[in-house]
Amino acid sequence: MNRPFTSPLRPVLVGSVALVAVGVASNTGLDSPSRSLLSLLLMALGVAGVANFVRDYGVDRLRLAAKRWWAVAFVAFLPHALVAAPASDSAVAVADALAVPPVPLVLESIAGAVVCCAVAVTVLYGFASYGIHPGRPSPEERILADGGDE
Repeated sequence: MNRPFTSPLRPVLVGSVALVAVGVASNTGLDSPSRSLLSLLLMALGVAGVANFVRDYGVDRLRLAAKRWWAVAFVAFLPHALVAAPASDSAVAVADALAVPPVPLVLESIAGAVVCCAVAVTVLYGFASYGIHPGRPSPEERILADGGDE
């Protein structure tokens, strides 16, 4: 039974978000001239996996999923913002403690991956709200099918 408003974490979803995070990290962390191509490929595969995961959602469920992704993106961005641009003396002390080399890269890649996935789900929600949904007839095909009998 498919419950309308549950969102269980599945290995495919976690793996897709991880691919996007690796893509963001490879673009930031590598100095190779082909890093952009590798990063774009990993991010595209990950975002396609997230889009594939939510493709059967209805419009209401996509709206809820988009809201959840943006909430997670906001929460994931807070530690990255604290490390990248501390605003007070206490924030500088925390940022200095977290500034060991892999931590800023990890925080940036997680925040970037979640934002990319939130954008993908929001775009899918926008298309679905206008009646364009993957695997279903287009609005034109539905009009022709409904009005073709007259």
